[in-house]
Amino acid sequence: MECAETAVDTFRRVFGAEALVDVLEEVGDRLVARFYGNMCYTCGAVDYFDDFAGFYSDCAGEEWGVEEYRQNPDGSYTVVFRPRRLIKGKKRHVKIILEGSEFDLVVG
Repeated sequence: MECAETAVDTFRRVFGAEALVDVLEEVGDRLVARFYGNMCYTCGAVDYFDDFAGFYSDCAGEEWGVEEYRQNPDGSYTVVFRPRRLIKGKKRHVKIILEGSEFDLVVG
């Protein structure tokens, strides 16, 4: 959990005014985190996930990336990180609201 704590601390120092992160689970080669805050309302929310992966990678000694993410009903995001060597494809959550109808899709 040392790398997760280091990555969270660094992320909060850099982005704390606009984005926050909590680690929900860290088991072996899989880390799940919840991102929340003002960043949830911007089109660049995914960039925060990549930045966190970079902070984690610095500590872990190998490159980590986003395997999948999903926006939660409260606007926060749940993101799964793994070492890049294990990521076969990236799953993205897309929510579209059109004429009052909501379409909730996972692509990738």
